Amino acid sequence: LKGLIETNVTSSSRKKDVLSLYDTYRPLMKGQTAPISTLKDRNGKEHNFAEFKGKYLVIDVWATWCSSCLKKMPLFLQLYEKYQNNDNIAFITLSIDRKKNKERWLKALDKNGMNRLLNLYPEMDCASPFEDAYYVSGIPRYIIIDKEGKIVSAFAPSPGNGLEEMIEELLK
Repeated sequence: LKGLIETNVTSSSRKKDVLSLYDTYRPLMKGQTAPISTLKDRNGKEHNFAEFKGKYLVIDVWATWCSSCLKKMPLFLQLYEKYQNNDNIAFITLSIDRKKNKERWLKALDKNGMNRLLNLYPEMDCASPFEDAYYVSGIPRYIIIDKEGKIVSAFAPSPGNGLEEMIEELLK
């Protein structure tokens, strides 16, 4: 890909910008080792992505203030229900709500029927190491990590727009 950029982008300033973006996002490209973040569940127990090694991990990144996230959540929960008995895959939600909004996050989990799966939260007052490592600038966002802890997609399609098809292909 980098060679294609160097060969096909003719403007030197545009080439520099594109190569800079390429270098920024390279750690999140398919096949790269997924950055491991430690986050907490509703009870304060710490979890990280490494504990899902041996399974595909599908992550829904969301927040309580994101109406698009809440609109897509039922579709994500349907996928979870479809695959919940498959030992090769795990689904989690990961809220980027700030520590001051923890009560709102807990209420949203209950209200939206999300307690059936693992829900994580950085419990921080500022952008978390997860947000920095995965360049989270917009949500909802879907991430898939493979059984070896490598990125399948750090920008996976949303439920209803290709996520299920991507999962099906992985599980073949």
